[in-house]
Amino acid sequence: MNTKNNQRTRLSKLMFKNAMIDLLHEKGDIHKISVRELCDRANLNRSTFYAHYSEPQDLLQELEDEIIEATEEHLKKIGEENNIGAHKYILSFLQYMKENDKVFRTLLIDSADPKFKSRFMQRSIIKFIENLNITFLTNVEQYIFSYILNGSTGIILQWVRSDYKTSENVICELLFSINKSALTNLKEFME
Repeated sequence: MNTKNNQRTRLSKLMFKNAMIDLLHEKGDIHKISVRELCDRANLNRSTFYAHYSEPQDLLQELEDEIIEATEEHLKKIGEENNIGAHKYILSFLQYMKENDKVFRTLLIDSADPKFKSRFMQRSIIKFIENLNITFLTNVEQYIFSYILNGSTGIILQWVRSDYKTSENVICELLFSINKSALTNLKEFME
């Protein structure tokens, strides 16, 4: 019985999350989405919604947290592969974003929650740095990290906005080249 309820709960939540993505994609603003619209789109009743969430923002928060967690799991799995190399690692991340376009476009570009974009990209870049064993000089670490984070975020978001007109291989090479060049020039500067 408990398994059946767990499956029903997971299915209901999935239906609400899909409805949220669709409505956010259409409306672009969480504040324009009502519980009634979510329930209608998910074909579920209001009591089911309120059994799991108190307001649409709670659903959005859970959805965002799951996306960050799933992305970190994806990055961790890639990072555990032996000798995958930085290029393949970044390429795999870009392909993952492209394969999940609707979710990432809705949450990063159409930006229902502007804080999510920053949180998602920061956590992703931190995972890159950890998994690729990149080290910074401690006295300027915050500046380098900020440069890499903001520059990489800008390139990736522009790539999504342009509907992936440039291949992920070219974007990967661009990210790798710019960031490697910045780190190399910094080492020379510090010497």
